Amino acid sequence: MFLNHKLALIFTYIIAISLVLLSLNNAFFWDTVQLGSRHATYFYTTNFSSFLLPNSMDSGHIPAFGYYLALLWKLFGRTLVVSHLALLPFVIGIVYQLNIVVCYFFESKYRGIVLLMVFLEACLLSQLTLISPDVVLAFLFLMAFNSILKNKKSLLGIAIIGLFLISMRGMMVALALLFVDIYINIKHNASYNKTISNLLKRSLVYIPALLIFIVFSLYHFNQVGWIGFHSNSPWKNSFVAVNLKGVLYNIGIVGWRFLDSGKVIVWIIFGVLLLKYKKQLFKVKQVQVLAISFVVIASVLTLNIIWAKGLLQHRYLLPAYLLFSLFVAKLLFSELTSNALKKTGIILWLFIMLTGNLWVYPQHISKGWDSTLAHLPYYNLRLECIQFFKDESIKVEEVSTFFPNNMSFDLIDLNANKLVFTSFNNKKEYVLFSNVFNLIDSDYLLLTKNYTCIKTFKSITATVKIYKKNKSY
Repeated sequence: MFLNHKLALIFTYIIAISLVLLSLNNAFFWDTVQLGSRHATYFYTTNFSSFLLPNSMDSGHIPAFGYYLALLWKLFGRTLVVSHLALLPFVIGIVYQLNIVVCYFFESKYRGIVLLMVFLEACLLSQLTLISPDVVLAFLFLMAFNSILKNKKSLLGIAIIGLFLISMRGMMVALALLFVDIYINIKHNASYNKTISNLLKRSLVYIPALLIFIVFSLYHFNQVGWIGFHSNSPWKNSFVAVNLKGVLYNIGIVGWRFLDSGKVIVWIIFGVLLLKYKKQLFKVKQVQVLAISFVVIASVLTLNIIWAKGLLQHRYLLPAYLLFSLFVAKLLFSELTSNALKKTGIILWLFIMLTGNLWVYPQHISKGWDSTLAHLPYYNLRLECIQFFKDESIKVEEVSTFFPNNMSFDLIDLNANKLVFTSFNNKKEYVLFSNVFNLIDSDYLLLTKNYTCIKTFKSITATVKIYKKNKSY
């Protein structure tokens, strides 16, 4: 009646691997320019002479991802193909680990369709097309979660170390997993002394990762005088604390993140099931485990981003998206729900999740372009635009643009071209604009007021335009 598990697993592997292979020539995009290309290029060009990055590109965490890319570049060449293939083992690992989770929580007859439903989350699919440390983070998160479920301490310790190495957010995920681990594996009806003893023994799994972080932080502070971020950091505005009104606003944005790009259907299905079956849904132990795990992960990740001005990217919540999908799928495929409701839920879930990649908002509403497949046409459109400049003998120095296209061609394309489009300053003759840039309103107003669009390159979702300065300005 439902999708065969083996066929679904093979199909999921095919989708995952195809997304990587079809993206081999795609340039670095959005934050991956900073977290991947810039870090790795520094280590590559300096032959790993320094363990730390310069302040101008230091993101405050252990730069393991940059080291990993740079090492592979040294071995196989500094190319986009090598960079994308560097993530392929982790992409395959995500499917492998996700399948283990599905097998743990679901009956054999539901495993195939659940695997596909959870995997087709827009943020996850999009990250698989990028040279992104969040691919590694997603793999390590699933590996750690599986290790907790099956109480495999050695694998858990390795996964936690990996999370500490990949980013600050990886550390927050590790912290959240510690709480999940305590909930699942510590007997809460034991005596006080026994409980404390069990907690101390369990914490040993996490200590190696913590020691690595402490040693790195002490070394980092000794060398550069700061931890996390500093007053002259290029990203200091993102870390500006907000007031209570700002926190409430950010909570609303986080809520939107959980609904965006088709995820709203998962919440609708959850709402329908909750109204129909109420408390009966939560009597099963595995449902409780998934519910608690989601609440813990979502809470820790949310608390880590709502206090600041610019930490609300969609991908920051990827582990929570995956857990919520698993949780709602567990409710949908419970014994309480009828086959008709299950089938309806499957059809709506798959259709809206897939078409959610086509959601594009009006210009004044920002979109998480690195968390949806809607960004994929941008790469070719950008190259067509650059070719237009060449054909029209328009020099790079005459063109301004916006993040993330205001890096050198070499950092974006790995093509040894050191030319760079100037960041928009309302002075250059031409402007390269795309809807994937998420302009602030003031810049967009200046652009449309002082410039006229002379060329448009367009797809269903992404658009790239060339503007020329009005003569009166």
